[in-house]
Amino acid sequence: MEVCGRLVLVVGPSGVGKDTLIDYARDRLRADPRFHFVRRIISRPAGAGEDHEPVDRLEFDQRALEGRFALQWQAHGLSYGIRSEIDGWLERGDVVVANGSRAVLSDARRRYPQLLVVNVTAPMEVLAKRLVERGRESLESVRQRLLRGDQHPVDGPDVVHIDNSGLPEIAAERFLAVLTAQVGENA
Repeated sequence: MEVCGRLVLVVGPSGVGKDTLIDYARDRLRADPRFHFVRRIISRPAGAGEDHEPVDRLEFDQRALEGRFALQWQAHGLSYGIRSEIDGWLERGDVVVANGSRAVLSDARRRYPQLLVVNVTAPMEVLAKRLVERGRESLESVRQRLLRGDQHPVDGPDVVHIDNSGLPEIAAERFLAVLTAQVGENA
């Protein structure tokens, strides 16, 4: 497979605002057919605050056996996957944006040499406040997520860092600029 498009994997710790940035860019690039924003498949029921395709563990494992994931990983006791349909878009030269995981970066770099990693960051106290406010897990689970946050450093020539500790629009505009620059690079 010759890939001439760009996979943009958005990573960062829980609560940093990855979905907020992705939603902002999706809304502004909706009419541009060169951009594809993919939903993750997660072995968890649907819930507020995260747009994903829910499946049970058995269904996830079946899809993995059938080769229906371009990337897949485990985190927080759940299975996550990105559909293999992205390969067609990348072959066409399009930009594919996905909410990923720092834990899958080595696999993503091996499979997609045109990968761009957008590492979204915020100070620990900002992350803690956001995780508690979203109310999806216990205080102990929030504490565990924060402790795991530093386990996967993100660096390299394919990484862009975006600080999302201030007004969300500031980081979102920076993210949008990073994405639109990818179309010029692929032309």
